[in-house]
Amino acid sequence: MFEFRVSGSSGHAWSGDVLTIGRDPSNGWVLSTSGVWARHAEVLRGADGRLTIRSLGDAVVALNGVPIRESPLRWGDAISLGATVAQFYLAAPNQRGLLGWERALWITLGLCLIAQVFLVVWLQR
Repeated sequence: MFEFRVSGSSGHAWSGDVLTIGRDPSNGWVLSTSGVWARHAEVLRGADGRLTIRSLGDAVVALNGVPIRESPLRWGDAISLGATVAQFYLAAPNQRGLLGWERALWITLGLCLIAQVFLVVWLQR
């Protein structure tokens, strides 16, 4: 899962293959700040899992202060879309419960300890 964080807001998390950005309510991330077009940009996930941001039409997208038409995204990149500047990050993962695995590990370690103690006592006879 990936996230775009705008200063002063909670950010926008996303995990799909295509994210459209713009003023239009049909976009995956709706931005209503000045300078943002109805369909301003899109983020695409390639077959290799890498993300690329691309401006749509004549919309201006700047990556780390440099205007681009299309560019790969990297951790911490600053993306300017009109008056909005967002940082690109990996979102916090949703971790599944590991309680069962943790219990099994501790039980296995305990059994190994008991077996070692038994072996030491048996070898000392």
